[in-house]
Amino acid sequence: MSDIKPKLQDNPRGALEPYITTLQSDSKIARRQALIKINEEIFENPLNEDCDLIVVFSEIYAYVLKCFSDVSESCREKAILIMSNFIEKLPWNDYYLTYILPVIVRRIGAAETIEDAEEIRLVLIQLVHKILEKYKGTCLLGPFINDFTSILTKTCTDAFPKVKLEASECIIMLTKILQRDFHFQSESYVKPLLSNFAHQHFRVRVGAIKAIGAVVMAGNVKCFELSITPMAEKLFDENTQVRLQVTMEVGNWMLSYKDRYSFWHRMIPLLLTSLSDVMTVIRETATKLWKDIGLQYFEENEEELKKKSDFLKDIPEHYPDVKRPNLGCRTLVQSNIGKIVPAICREMEGWQADARLRCAQLLCWLLLCAEGGSTQHACTVLRVLHRGAADDDQRVVLEVKRASELFGYFITPDTWWPLVEAEVDSWSALFIIANILKGSRAELVKEKVMMELCKELADPESCRVRKPKYQTNLVLVTEALMDLCKDDCKSVAEQLFVINFTVYAMPCDDKIQFMALSNLDKLRCIEKCGSTIVSLYEKHIQRVLADITSDACTWNLLTPDRCLLECVLLQSGSAMGTQLHLIAPLLKECLYPPKLDPEVKLKIFTALSTVLLQRQINFSKCDQDKLEAFLKIVIDEVILPNLVWSPGKIAEAIRTAAAACLCAALQEQPGAGGAGEKIDLFPNKESLEPFLERVVPLLVSLTEDNSPLTRQHALRAARGVVALARPRGLFSVEILHKLYFVVIKRLDDSSDKVRSYAVQTLCTLFGSRPKPYDAAVFGAHIDALYSAMLIHLDDNDETFQKEMLDALITLSDIDSQLLMKKLKSNIHLYRNKAAYERLTRHIEEHMQ
Repeated sequence: MSDIKPKLQDNPRGALEPYITTLQSDSKIARRQALIKINEEIFENPLNEDCDLIVVFSEIYAYVLKCFSDVSESCREKAILIMSNFIEKLPWNDYYLTYILPVIVRRIGAAETIEDAEEIRLVLIQLVHKILEKYKGTCLLGPFINDFTSILTKTCTDAFPKVKLEASECIIMLTKILQRDFHFQSESYVKPLLSNFAHQHFRVRVGAIKAIGAVVMAGNVKCFELSITPMAEKLFDENTQVRLQVTMEVGNWMLSYKDRYSFWHRMIPLLLTSLSDVMTVIRETATKLWKDIGLQYFEENEEELKKKSDFLKDIPEHYPDVKRPNLGCRTLVQSNIGKIVPAICREMEGWQADARLRCAQLLCWLLLCAEGGSTQHACTVLRVLHRGAADDDQRVVLEVKRASELFGYFITPDTWWPLVEAEVDSWSALFIIANILKGSRAELVKEKVMMELCKELADPESCRVRKPKYQTNLVLVTEALMDLCKDDCKSVAEQLFVINFTVYAMPCDDKIQFMALSNLDKLRCIEKCGSTIVSLYEKHIQRVLADITSDACTWNLLTPDRCLLECVLLQSGSAMGTQLHLIAPLLKECLYPPKLDPEVKLKIFTALSTVLLQRQINFSKCDQDKLEAFLKIVIDEVILPNLVWSPGKIAEAIRTAAAACLCAALQEQPGAGGAGEKIDLFPNKESLEPFLERVVPLLVSLTEDNSPLTRQHALRAARGVVALARPRGLFSVEILHKLYFVVIKRLDDSSDKVRSYAVQTLCTLFGSRPKPYDAAVFGAHIDALYSAMLIHLDDNDETFQKEMLDALITLSDIDSQLLMKKLKSNIHLYRNKAAYERLTRHIEEHMQ
């Protein structure tokens, strides 16, 4: 027997027989070596380059394919390598595939995957990829579509990510190679691929999206219906590449999918959503695709759209500051917005903030593209805007703000106003109206909407709502209206004033108050009524006062009428001087005892005190007759009745406030200078005399009040009475003696401040005593005065000692001899020797 080895090209079986025999060995190392030798002999040996591989394959395939099931992974890998090399080098023939593909199906395409090594599964799917690549230009793969479906639907759900990716690539190739037959099997691919949408590796998700895109393009309608919702969900993926791939696939469907005209309303939202993506590359890609889709749609429907393109302007005069979508895009959205907006409305009720944000962004694009075509769906759009305005996520609110403005650009007021008119009592409606006005045309708004809107908002039921969001948006509506209509707002200036002044009078916070004040100043500029806001008050404050109609007995600190009255008193300045006939009855009603809530009384009294202190400004434009009538009511029916003693802490607080108000009325005002005549509350003797008759007894009572602050005010008021009565010759000895007697008692008061005020009051009373004041006749009074004051010259408080010394020096001229006599008779009892010596020297100098 010859030992010469046969050549492969002459005798394939003989050349490979030793290796084939070894494949039956129990040793996996021997089997592996045999497979390596087979591969080397067939594909790597240069002597065998010209051998007929068709013959070789027929001799060896059965043994190699059997090794696909070898227990050794390395043997299986080498066997797959041999078959891969055969596929690469053999000519096209489906004969080979009839043997190879069933084996692959058995290993990785069955219901239960036999191949447990993920590396081997990867090599097997790569072999499938090579087969598809090899035969992509032929018609030979058609009979094997079931095998490919079994393999690819199973491997795309493999646990190994690389296998998933390879399977996705194979599916994409298969859709192109078997375009005619693929739709029969297309549904089988959808669910396995969709299961990869949630995979943790973004590359797997991207591969699955690519594959789904290809399956839908080549498959039937059911594939699209199963895929579109999961594709929409992937627009929320955190990875940029995933969202970009969704955008590209959906754009491709809209350009090339055969049934796209049936599903515009399903695809448009996905692509328009990508136009608002946070990543620039996605926005740019979506923008280009959307433009191309619009142009293609125009070309496909050129005859129908030709008239529109000929007669419509490129950019209308009233248009937002953005690039206008082309006619095809606009027509597409106009035809489908009725199907999309209801879905957005449902999604806006969802719990996911990101989903609501995307819906709000989508609505912006729909309104921009639809333009006037959204008119018939305005009611549904407004429902979406209402829901979005009330969203907790400020990103959603911002998008709704943009959408409302776009709505105002394209929808006329005669359409949207009837839809929102009944809801102006909600802050979300005001938010929407404010932003719609920003986009509206002034000439359309001023015709009817401006009048009706201002009338609604100026109603007390509307403008007096004390809620932060409502007040904020109420002010924003009036601001938007003034910015839009400008000088045309003069016809509703009074209502605008009422709205903003009401908010200014009862704001929920300082920011809202500042916004209202800013609007009032803007209204002043529109009306051109002066350089200060007081001039605006002069025109319109009467309307505010006339609207204060509620029963004062029902007022509390939050009652709107109370807030309005206080604001008028504190803020209107000289404007209130022309409205005293309205203010006086209100003050009388709310301050005449014992009607009103004590806290409200204190607030109003405080405001009234400020008015009286600033009377030089507040009453500068008031007729004297009206001022006298006002003061008569204020003093006789408001202040003095509240000075009468009644038991209880509340009554005590009210007396304190009324006493402070009295002090403000009696306080001497500086000269008018260049501001006009000096405002005198008691211009003559006749007006002051009856007042003195009532007030002096009350002051006597108030100096004994339990409240130290009331006693202080009473002493201050006593000095004010003297300052008013003396120049008019009404400060009589009787008034002096009534007052000084109770003031002396206050030298022993528990409050140091009251004691100090008492000393000052004594100086004022006796320093302004009527002339002549006969010391002989009134000696007892003078004696009582000096005795009380001398006692306190030895007070424990050094500061009070000094005040008393200064007072005694001031009043020593009443009866110097009596004072000297009292000093010397008890000089041995005094502790404050220095003070008594100084007082003695002063008296001696005076007597000389």
